[in-house]
Amino acid sequence: MSLTDTYDTGFDEETGKTISAEECPECSGQLETAGGEVACLDCGLIVTEYWIDHAATPRSFPEDESQTEQTGAPLTMTRHDRGLSTEIGFGRDAHGNALSGRTRRKFGRLRRHQNRARWSSKRERNLAFACGEIARITSALDLGWDVREQASALYREAMAEHLVVGRSIEGMAAACVYAVCRCAGQGRTREEVVSVANVDKSGVSTAYRAVNTELGLETAIIRPRTLLPRLMSELDVTLSPNARCRAQELAKHAAETGIANGRRPSGVAAACVYLAATESGCSVTQQEVAAVAETTPTTIRARCEELRAGAV
Repeated sequence: MSLTDTYDTGFDEETGKTISAEECPECSGQLETAGGEVACLDCGLIVTEYWIDHAATPRSFPEDESQTEQTGAPLTMTRHDRGLSTEIGFGRDAHGNALSGRTRRKFGRLRRHQNRARWSSKRERNLAFACGEIARITSALDLGWDVREQASALYREAMAEHLVVGRSIEGMAAACVYAVCRCAGQGRTREEVVSVANVDKSGVSTAYRAVNTELGLETAIIRPRTLLPRLMSELDVTLSPNARCRAQELAKHAAETGIANGRRPSGVAAACVYLAATESGCSVTQQEVAAVAETTPTTIRARCEELRAGAV
């Protein structure tokens, strides 16, 4: 068979047409090719399908007219190579069919060699380990994808400024997650990050101090109101909706009147929770609230006196 016959009955690169038919076999209507499908304009019958649309035209982006590529997954900071590497799957092919034992062994060898050649330097290998550590910490703390993305970008910036040299990768990764939480105003304490990190509190504090000082982070002030949901959820006593609203009201009053100024936010939040619980008749002690807020009963009593003095 000649090449001419193959081209006449095959795919037309100019129009995207995949068949030579001109009329619909059902209603003799006009056919149109769009997105690799040949459909009738009158009855809507799809005559045939072609899953690869070679006739697609590249999109244009207003920000950069020269960037018209639209292939592959979007780039991400959460991967050391920004998501450009190839991932070899396990057990099944692209159609979901199980692979034979010989094919599985073959792709296992390919996967091993691909993993060995994935990093061109020790710097990239360390960055890949740090991205994995950031992903683990954000998953353990139930943080969103945006926090993971920003923490990975912050770690790259710290690497560019040579802040990782002489410090542990685990400590710097945990410090970046904590710094993003501080900048975003989320109610995550340093103790929470340390509890899921593979480093002690001093390592996280040292790394965070270096990142905050050298990179000039715009960290948000921790407000007592942001700590209330965690405190109320970790208490053994279930607070009523009215008690929860009362705690929010007391925390707002403390911030507006200046009672929270110069005080530890966890102590003020613990006092708000304790006052709201006692006013609603819940049986909770200052020691229980202090243990959850990681403060002392003395601090709670002092903040309670100040809140009662300027009661709402």
